[in-house]
Amino acid sequence: MMSRKMMWTTVITAVVVAALIAMVFVSGRKSATPPEEQKGTELVEMVPAKGETGESVAEKVPTAEETGVDSSDQYEFLLVDHNDYVAVYQLPEREIYEYTDVIMEVLPEDVQKEVQHGKYIKNEEELYNFLENYTS
Repeated sequence: MMSRKMMWTTVITAVVVAALIAMVFVSGRKSATPPEEQKGTELVEMVPAKGETGESVAEKVPTAEETGVDSSDQYEFLLVDHNDYVAVYQLPEREIYEYTDVIMEVLPEDVQKEVQHGKYIKNEEELYNFLENYTS
């Protein structure tokens, strides 16, 4: 038969393990913190935001002609500055694809300028290579 001390040790150990499992489960949930306040590297999908004047952010997305890009090339994505973070739009619909946690100020100056003017990306592989380079 088990002694009282051994029984209490087993009960306490079980409670501690259950508490640790609960903490891991709760910490694994998605954060309710808006992307402007997040400092991580994960991609965050959201509904298109409205600018300060109420117009859709997508209405401000530059066209290929406005950025000096040859429109005959096939581009799938466009990176733009959205509230000091990089946002990804899917083309040709010019609809938000993903908001990222990539902070504009951590990008090299030349890349910042490209994104501010609208940086066109040819495909998903090129997009994720770009994001991987600047989220580490």
